[in-house]
Amino acid sequence: MVYPPGQGKSGHYLMQLWRRYLEQYADHEGSVEEQVVVASYHAAEVFGLLALTLDRQEKYLTLTQQRISFFDRGSEQARAFADCLVNGTFSLYNHINTLAHLLTDGNPPAADLIRDVDQQVHSRVESAGQTDRAAAALAAAFPLLSLVTIAMDRANTVTGAIRQVEQRFIGASAQAVSAQDRLLNGLYRMVEMMQLFVALSDQELLDQALQIAARFQEEDRTRDPMLKMRNGFCRLFELGHLVTTHLDEIL
Repeated sequence: MVYPPGQGKSGHYLMQLWRRYLEQYADHEGSVEEQVVVASYHAAEVFGLLALTLDRQEKYLTLTQQRISFFDRGSEQARAFADCLVNGTFSLYNHINTLAHLLTDGNPPAADLIRDVDQQVHSRVESAGQTDRAAAALAAAFPLLSLVTIAMDRANTVTGAIRQVEQRFIGASAQAVSAQDRLLNGLYRMVEMMQLFVALSDQELLDQALQIAARFQEEDRTRDPMLKMRNGFCRLFELGHLVTTHLDEIL
């Protein structure tokens, strides 16, 4: 069923989510850390809804709802910025993990990759600090988002662009000297990959995705890593909200 704009099954919630994002972001004007939390939390929420939207057979409904509950409990308990960052980034990883299962169902090599990535990320965070944990979550989310984008690219129209983003991820990973470097690399590559995912979902979204990409590049002129982090999470949320709203209307 095709719904009018903003009137899909989750249209009201998506409009509320967007309004809440803008209001909370404005409420925390002057605190970059708080704005990072606002953007990362809303990104986590919209990726959870994206998983629910694409899971038309509800095969992963229980898992997605469980992961949403984990995020909600983490949001209630986390107070320090580092704890909030871990909550937001691992919630993003969890939902992208679900999307990877959903969109590559029945593909044994993909299942092996998803399992290996999951084992690696949990091994890496066992004794890591909070920023290292957040960085590990995004570093694990990126290859799964890449896998999801490849699965969407059935006609191989953006294979070259996907490989370019993957190569930038590998190159920056080799050069990273801190957990913050690794976090920003994973986050920025996810934004770039998400632009491709949005365009593959529907060419009608291309112009809006390009507008978000232009703002992403414009705000990346700063050298401040916290501003870069805020920029990345904001654009990731906006891209996720764009594609989820559209798919909710047409599926």
